Amino acid sequence: MRYQNKTSLHIVINNMQLIEFRPEGIYCSVGRFYIDPWRPVELALITHGHADHARAGMTKYLCHHYTVPILQSRIGADIRIQGVEYGESMTINNVHVSFHPAGHIIGSAQIRMEYKGKVVVVSGDYKLQEDGLSTPFELVRCHEFVSESTFGLPIYQWDTVTRQNRALAEWVTLNKSNKRTSVFVGYSLGKAQRIMKAVDGLAQIHVHNSIDKLNRAYSKAGVALPDHQPKVFAGTPQISGHVHPGVRVKLSVNKWHHFPAFLVGDDHLIFTCFFPLYGA
Repeated sequence: MRYQNKTSLHIVINNMQLIEFRPEGIYCSVGRFYIDPWRPVELALITHGHADHARAGMTKYLCHHYTVPILQSRIGADIRIQGVEYGESMTINNVHVSFHPAGHIIGSAQIRMEYKGKVVVVSGDYKLQEDGLSTPFELVRCHEFVSESTFGLPIYQWDTVTRQNRALAEWVTLNKSNKRTSVFVGYSLGKAQRIMKAVDGLAQIHVHNSIDKLNRAYSKAGVALPDHQPKVFAGTPQISGHVHPGVRVKLSVNKWHHFPAFLVGDDHLIFTCFFPLYGA
């Protein structure tokens, strides 16, 4: 999400700004901490592990405990980081803070701040659909809600998770009957694991090493995923395979291995493709 008019947004509680935008990011002036800052700060409260919300360089990170292995994998094993449970209350410089499920990916959280009886919630990314992997979204009562709106326009209408999963499974089954490898492309954190769950049991799953790295973080968090094999692709492959129709395709045999694709089937050859389009 890109924030507009960053210097003008503020929430006034008892004639005091509780949160404001600074060059470093969203700042809780009373608590003296930042939420998902984009520049290095002393204390960063992180809503989830995607790179546009969790960046390197913070002195200390605070997040849900499922997000801890994700940040250690993406930012560094030696970062100073503390994990908390959903609903666990803590006080940071007189501000009562708690993390609540956002339903976006594992460990994703809305951050609730309470000060002198007033409550502000910063959502991070969130999803109302239950996907079977993420802790479902929790509606948090508050006076002010700062919402992400990546897919906020009414043109975005997602099918149910059950129907999406059924369509993916039917597509893989059709490809198997035609002796074709099914090729999916998805963000290595969140989308890839959802697709893996949807096609579990249909055929052997081979994942790009960037996806396998995040899958190991899921395992450390105690979240089970379908059996899969990491695949390190090298050289210039022969163009073969069948790409899911929800994915835009570009043939670029020299750079295809940079994209976090994964395969379902016995054939290990693959199209070069990018731009995952699998729901919100």
